[in-house]
Amino acid sequence: MPRPESSIWGNILTCVEVGLHIYAMQAERNSGLVLEADYARDVLSEEALQLGNKEGEHIYFDDVKSVVPAYELAKQGVLTHPELSEITENPERLAKEGKYFAPEYFGAFEPPQNTPWNVFANHQPLDNGIYFVERDSQPMLAVHQVIGEQLLSDMALHRAIGQGEYLLYSLDDCAIPIYELSASHPSVAKQIVSDESLAHTLCEDEPAYVAMHNLHTEEWGHIHDCPAPKSLFLQIQLDRAAAQEEANQPNSVAYTQNRQPTFLQAREPEHDDFFEPNGEWEP
Repeated sequence: MPRPESSIWGNILTCVEVGLHIYAMQAERNSGLVLEADYARDVLSEEALQLGNKEGEHIYFDDVKSVVPAYELAKQGVLTHPELSEITENPERLAKEGKYFAPEYFGAFEPPQNTPWNVFANHQPLDNGIYFVERDSQPMLAVHQVIGEQLLSDMALHRAIGQGEYLLYSLDDCAIPIYELSASHPSVAKQIVSDESLAHTLCEDEPAYVAMHNLHTEEWGHIHDCPAPKSLFLQIQLDRAAAQEEANQPNSVAYTQNRQPTFLQAREPEHDDFFEPNGEWEP
């Protein structure tokens, strides 16, 4: 069967055969893998087939879900294009990335795990592979490395601390990853309680990042400074600030003398307090 001449994604820009009956396609509205339908039913699992869209004699897997058929085809060794040799030699690399692109097939990322150099507590999941955690009693943002490699800028990656599968950011140094992740993850955007504080923190702490961002974005997407407190753009930051303020208050207890009001106090009667008839009063 010849390669597809039309697609569900609009006009075809490029279409390269990467294996027998397998095509890597880029079209106007999307890109991904396209397989001849009969062949796909022979080589792919039912779970993989459900992620595709059948149109005519072909099944289309978009650029996100194509990781699933690519993984199964790589394990079978049927991807023959030279540029895909690295994938064919190490299909498990796709499985790791698949936890981000297709968690319904590969499963979700494991939460941050304890290591000899990191002990985590109080995991608060924000999304698949994104958590608030505590390390050494300090709250931190944890982002899985696969997500970081896909979504975060070099500046955000360089701000990360710690080792292991998760990138770690202190609450005082998480403005860039929070700003970038909020664009793709509504669950992260919901954590932002003050856009003004986030913008001020970026302008105050990361002027080079703001300058680079504004240089490569339209005017409506620019970051502008505004009067607001720094590093109080997340609810967890507000909670921490409130706890610190309460802890810094002196533990003083006001003692007051427990006594009755003077008008209720009893006193010894005095001689002049009594009226003594002396016979001088006459009606």
